[in-house]
Amino acid sequence: MNTYGLYIHIPFCEQKCYYCDFASYSGKGAYVEKYLNALSKEIAAKTQGKIFDTVFIGGGTPSYLSAEELRILGECLSHLQLTDAYEFSMECNPGNLTKEKAYVIKEMGVNRLSIGLQSSNDHILMDIGRIHTFNEFKENYLMLRELGFDNINVDLIYGLPNESKEILRKTLLDVLRLKPDHISCYSLIIEEFTPFYFRQKNNALHLPDEETEREMNQMVIGTLKEHGYERYEISNYALPGKECRHNIRYWEGRDYVGCGTSAHEYVHGERQENVRTIEGYIRMMNTDGSAAVREHQNTFQEDVEEYVFMGMRMMKGLDKGDFKKRFDTSMEDLYKESIDKHVRDGLLLDSEETLRFTEKGIEFSNHVLSDFLLST
Repeated sequence: MNTYGLYIHIPFCEQKCYYCDFASYSGKGAYVEKYLNALSKEIAAKTQGKIFDTVFIGGGTPSYLSAEELRILGECLSHLQLTDAYEFSMECNPGNLTKEKAYVIKEMGVNRLSIGLQSSNDHILMDIGRIHTFNEFKENYLMLRELGFDNINVDLIYGLPNESKEILRKTLLDVLRLKPDHISCYSLIIEEFTPFYFRQKNNALHLPDEETEREMNQMVIGTLKEHGYERYEISNYALPGKECRHNIRYWEGRDYVGCGTSAHEYVHGERQENVRTIEGYIRMMNTDGSAAVREHQNTFQEDVEEYVFMGMRMMKGLDKGDFKKRFDTSMEDLYKESIDKHVRDGLLLDSEETLRFTEKGIEFSNHVLSDFLLST
């Protein structure tokens, strides 16, 4: 049976975080109703005749929507054909998640939640533009557990302004006491044209130095491993059986449909990207019945490169048998020289079945993968 993933983008936020460059907007609440109407048209058109085993509602802040607006979103999705063992994830933020909303989310069929925390230090939360305290996060988390949500991810960022190793260690321990099923932990990246970008240009952003950030990364890996979390992707850790199947779909290069502003999709080798603005999305869906601003049929080279670059993010690496089946050629045929070079360097582990990074190789992944570009 051919199944798909479905990504749905909710672009509304109460306040935009200072590091965020996603298509998310504050002060646009007046557009919610029109946006959901447009979104329902795109979902209906793109999901007809397809069976989905993963659904992911991201943003923005999906929990920004009111309980009634969440019900409307649930109605948009009520016709979806889902497999029996589907995974249905939704992002939530502390500070705008209520018990009433949580009940509606559960009624929608959501069975996995991803909660943005970033740090347990309230001063840092304020400095990065979050709208909640750690205590509010904890109250939300415990409420969700009481309501029966048994698959919860917590998002963390390290290398934040004014963050020390001690602050990060406390964040990790504070979160681990709650025993979430999954933890995503990313290092801060300064994206162009965000408030942090301009502060950094003005030397007003006090970030940990490179060595401290490297030590923070090792602390994250070691601490989570000690507590039973398996690192299955560069920035993702899960208790056994709790890996995010929707994200694995991306990393394995399998088909997914995207709906909403800035949503990307990959179906049968074709990539599509939607318009980024809320106003543009509503207008295009109402006049054209499509919000796509870019459509591209991947070449063989692009498909191979994307498969390698995404698949190597996973600790298990690439399955050579799957590569051969998908591309009708072996990895050795295309990459023998690069593979041998980085095996000698101690950055890759090569076996008959798989190709994956060593621990050292993960640190130099961009350097290694630059040798796997076919188009240079």
